[in-house]
Amino acid sequence: MFATRKTILACFIAVAILFILISFNQAERKEIAIMEIGTGRVDITPEYPVRLTGYGNRTKVYDSVEQKLWGKVLVLDKKGKQPMVWITLDLVGFPGFFADELFTRLKAKIGLKDRAQLVVSATHTHNGPETGVLLNIFGATLPPVQLADVKIYRDNLLNKLEKLVVDAHKLKTPGKLSWAMGNVTFAMNRRVLENGKWKDFGETPDGPVDNNMPVLRATDQQGKTIALLLNYACHGTTLVPEHNFVHGDWMGSAQQMLEEKYPGAIAMVALGCAGDANPTPRGEFKHVSQHAVMITKEIARLLTNNKFATLNSIPVGKMKKVDLTFLHVPDAKEFVEQSKLEAAQGLYARNSLSILARGGSISTTLSYPICIWSFGKQLAIVFLGGEVVVDYSLRIKREFSKDKIWVNAYSNDVSIYIASKRLFTEGGYEVDGSMPYYNHPSRLTEDTEERIMKTIHELMPKEFLK
Repeated sequence: MFATRKTILACFIAVAILFILISFNQAERKEIAIMEIGTGRVDITPEYPVRLTGYGNRTKVYDSVEQKLWGKVLVLDKKGKQPMVWITLDLVGFPGFFADELFTRLKAKIGLKDRAQLVVSATHTHNGPETGVLLNIFGATLPPVQLADVKIYRDNLLNKLEKLVVDAHKLKTPGKLSWAMGNVTFAMNRRVLENGKWKDFGETPDGPVDNNMPVLRATDQQGKTIALLLNYACHGTTLVPEHNFVHGDWMGSAQQMLEEKYPGAIAMVALGCAGDANPTPRGEFKHVSQHAVMITKEIARLLTNNKFATLNSIPVGKMKKVDLTFLHVPDAKEFVEQSKLEAAQGLYARNSLSILARGGSISTTLSYPICIWSFGKQLAIVFLGGEVVVDYSLRIKREFSKDKIWVNAYSNDVSIYIASKRLFTEGGYEVDGSMPYYNHPSRLTEDTEERIMKTIHELMPKEFLK
């Protein structure tokens, strides 16, 4: 009798455990099934010839349009949660106030409440139009009509993106989200030490790079891919100044190639910490497709080998803006001396003198956006503003769970280079030379890396700490 009761109790416990497991799996499937996903794209190719940005030695409006530029969006929503919006733009960059204005519009249109719900990322193609962040790169004040073009293009872009997000949010449908970590190898560190000085834009085969290529995949209820969003830490500089035509560079070609391979899907690209990495080889048009093929093959491998892990919910976002400090702001007399210099340095000094003469001032700090999206305990995506060098990505992956971390730069504000502690001791373009191009008075202070990393630690959920 005792044995029988013991057997019955054991069976009861086993059934209870089975029931709990079944209930849990059903709940998990339900959790996944109720995610809603919206996608969309809008043509952001300039409608008339404008000056292309990214290279200072172009002297005229573009010659032709060899590939269209796109703004694309991924909207993630779930009952009881706040919608999350990620936009990618085939542009070299954009000012922070642009992304903030878009958020303000979307608050009223789709109910966004927190700034962290919207991320805007640039692909950083050097064959797209200027948006107001790199005007000094031309070395002289643009003619009035070309300055007007910048304003008109940016305003029209804002209107297009507002409609794009509203439409994608309205048309979202049930689907699933998953991610995988791939690897490609065409990035190369571009900082070269020559005769005791750091030469800009060379090739250092043994220099630091981040060859990880994380991919986000969205599918519909039938399992068909509807979106692929990839990240890679490499500059959009396969094309060079002589290629004075509109094109998305390797990022644009990768998107086009993926969309041809997976009909009905939208492909999106966001850059990692690519501030000191160039594609290799580069300089010839054929190299663009070469890099795109490498990316497409890697994503096909991930899909074929079922490397994607399902994400059970949409992310929770946190954002903070931290003040970064410029090392030195010249006074009027210093600006007078600098105004005699050529190109961007002289132009920046003359513009600054005009501001001072009107009673204005030159800011000693920069408000810098840092955002983190966390998908439960499964994945954390870091979004950093500006052109961030690779040391940041490598450090973030050392200090947090590397297999659950994804790092983006060029997000929410692309208006400065962010050098690392190591680079501050070396100098060079990313530390000093780029600052007048971006309309800044000097290099940042050497505590920049620690300020940024401290903020990342504040925002990062504890589950991702090592």
